[in-house]
Amino acid sequence: MHSPSSAMLHYIKKLLHFSPVSFLLLFVPATIAVIQANAFADYLYDWIQSIVVTALDRTNTLPEPLAAMFGGNYGVLAMLPFLLLYALPTILIFSALISAYKNSGLINYLSYGLHPLLKPFGLSGQDLVRIVMGFGCNVPAVVATRSCSCTARGTCVSAIAHGSACSYQLSSTIAIFAATGLTYLAPLYIGLLGISTLIYLRVIRPTKQTAVDKSMDLPLPKTLRLPSGITMFREISQTFKEFLLMALPIFIGICIVSGLLEWSGVLSTMTQLLAPIMTIFNLPPEAALSVVLGSVRKDGIAIGLLDADWNTLKVALDTPLQVLTIVYLAGVLLPCLVTVFTVAKEMKLLFALKMIAKQACFAIICSLCIAWLGLLFIH
Repeated sequence: MHSPSSAMLHYIKKLLHFSPVSFLLLFVPATIAVIQANAFADYLYDWIQSIVVTALDRTNTLPEPLAAMFGGNYGVLAMLPFLLLYALPTILIFSALISAYKNSGLINYLSYGLHPLLKPFGLSGQDLVRIVMGFGCNVPAVVATRSCSCTARGTCVSAIAHGSACSYQLSSTIAIFAATGLTYLAPLYIGLLGISTLIYLRVIRPTKQTAVDKSMDLPLPKTLRLPSGITMFREISQTFKEFLLMALPIFIGICIVSGLLEWSGVLSTMTQLLAPIMTIFNLPPEAALSVVLGSVRKDGIAIGLLDADWNTLKVALDTPLQVLTIVYLAGVLLPCLVTVFTVAKEMKLLFALKMIAKQACFAIICSLCIAWLGLLFIH
């Protein structure tokens, strides 16, 4: 005869085998983590910004192009508060969640429950965990794909680059929705991102991967346990170390490059070249800046659309459909440069270039569908 506790554990295990339950347990805590991390960042933003402003004013007195590289609108110091407040806490929170799931054995149940949904797209349930990790930062998520099978790794990396809205992208998108009074678009955007990613994976899935689908089947998990605090601390520390050694240097490099692009006028030229194309997506020409900046770094989506106070739009977007179109296009058109460098390092440059080309083509088609098919549904 089973004890009440063992009977309850048996019931929980059976419940976790259902895909909808596994989906909720994986995404709901992650969503709450993002909301709370962003709320904490908003609370501290003014205080951190006031400290940085003094250093930023001094930096802006340096001779050019040093002032643009380390100050200006896109330099290292200008973007430091966003890095410290929005990116790093979200990365650490996601790392803690994933570590707790792994050490408790819960991740095996979630992977098993979600596996039937993901197998047709060339992914396993375990891969979804890595994709969710990318919502904190794409870099450790891409690195984590080292444990994927060789045939599935490319698909998983492509899913992260396309569908994992990192802490920069997600917080910028939410800021835009808040500034326009359209916060209800946030879950719609996440849903759209998820559905389009699955379609994208189905389109780009290698034909040779079909032959190894049977080897992707996961064994039925059998154990649940309390996570080890020491092990969790070690894994979170490792993620923090990877952030410092891999993501942070690239971030600083991109800030410097972005500052140089602004100082040299390249950003302005690229924006002018793209401006006429925006009409194809039913967007004003001024929206081009958001696409250009979002392709360099994901917080550029908000920088290109919002005023300095981050509370009002500086681009005339008249309808919710236009807002949804621009955040999707700017967010998905290209992976940020940090992700591109990491993918090139992990998967070789040729894979990264092919991935960029396929993602850009798919993002353009999806954005056109959002812009024009959405109008048909509205009317």
